[in-house]
Amino acid sequence: MIGFATPQLKAYLRQSNVCAILLTKLDFASGLVCVHSGVGTIAYDADSYLGVGVLGKIGAVTQNGKVQPNKLRLTLSGIPPALVSTALTEQYQNRPGQILLAAFDEQTGTVLAADVLFSGRMDVMTLRDGSSASLQLDLNSRGVDWKRARNGRYTHADQQARHPGDNFFEFVAQTTERELQWGVPGGSAKLSGGGSRGGDGSNSTGRRSQK
Repeated sequence: MIGFATPQLKAYLRQSNVCAILLTKLDFASGLVCVHSGVGTIAYDADSYLGVGVLGKIGAVTQNGKVQPNKLRLTLSGIPPALVSTALTEQYQNRPGQILLAAFDEQTGTVLAADVLFSGRMDVMTLRDGSSASLQLDLNSRGVDWKRARNGRYTHADQQARHPGDNFFEFVAQTTERELQWGVPGGSAKLSGGGSRGGDGSNSTGRRSQK
């Protein structure tokens, strides 16, 4: 069995009248797109999933235990021409996408349990036009974000822009070049990038003062 699956999901998948299906949930700007690897429409977690059957394909999901970015490719074939322009103009990049492995009861038509197989953000969508258009969409794991530069600053203004009302960095500006008492009573030391004299008698270069 797959190592990530919960005990409940494993127990359901061992039953004779239950099969495994894949649920795909994509958060486009115009709304959620939910499809599954079977046929018909099924409901799960307050969302309705449309079956795409053999028209939909999902690339291999790798688990190697390493901390590195992973990519998953989704393919949808047989797209009506009316939806091609919508796919090209829709806002989707960096929006969340999720693949779930689910236990589906074929007799009752219900999802018994599900677990996240892959979670990431939508990256690049490629359209292949022709008599039967197809779309390819890449999902990037969160590891891709680790390679992106961070433009944030440890300042009060930046923190307010990200988290209004959080005053954690409110006094950061006041601590710059502030003189603090350090080691010797009545003495002071200035905090700066060049270092300061310590209480052990050593100067900023690391050499001990001669007495």
